[in-house]
Amino acid sequence: MIIMERLETVLGDLGLDNAMVAVFTCLADKKKATMEEIFEHTALSRKAISMALKALESAGAVKRKGECFGIEDVRSSLMALLPSRYEQIKAEIYAYRPSSTAKACPQVEAVRNDASAVPSLAANNMDAALQSVDVISRSLAWLDDRSLNAARAAVQRGVRVRVITGIHPGLKPEARAMADAGVEVRCNEYADDPGFMITDAEVAALSIEEPPNVTEPKYFGLIIRDRDVCGKILEHIFEPTWKSAKTVEEYR
Repeated sequence: MIIMERLETVLGDLGLDNAMVAVFTCLADKKKATMEEIFEHTALSRKAISMALKALESAGAVKRKGECFGIEDVRSSLMALLPSRYEQIKAEIYAYRPSSTAKACPQVEAVRNDASAVPSLAANNMDAALQSVDVISRSLAWLDDRSLNAARAAVQRGVRVRVITGIHPGLKPEARAMADAGVEVRCNEYADDPGFMITDAEVAALSIEEPPNVTEPKYFGLIIRDRDVCGKILEHIFEPTWKSAKTVEEYR
């Protein structure tokens, strides 16, 4: 009895409704049962049982064989129920925005660091994105395993990631790797001039190449947190360049 109560608690934490909890615990106890047998051992209507079984079977938590429904391994069935809840929680985390008392003027932060910090910055922006990431980058020096994985993960959760890069033969492998990860990649010679990444049309990271005569040149950038500024950069710089750029397939 105590085991079943603990199971009901776990199922409730996973977000299952009362009917699904009742059906799951019944099958966990009996291993397998027909709909009529479940009806006899629960206080549910046949309609509620049917809907609960359909949802559990769709999630892969319950297997059907003929007229019988069964749970072969409770732990595996519970794990099958986890992803949908996990993705929901993850989406809520990504959607979280703390309240801010920021002034109406744009927030600008100057960043000066070694070039080795750029891939980490790119990956962090990809991880934080909710809707879009738009990049113009000449060299793709920021692309490493972590940033590529971050781009792939962003695409998988529904973020549109677009990258415009320069027309250089040496960039083909990196461009192909991003395209294979689901990133929309295009090539345009204009990418040799600006360099920026805009996340969710509200945060822009702009890179500025330091003069060659500077001792120990470093990456210099500006982080601008302002929707109006980002919107203008997208409208006047990124979108026109994107429209006239070639796809990876067109670029030979």
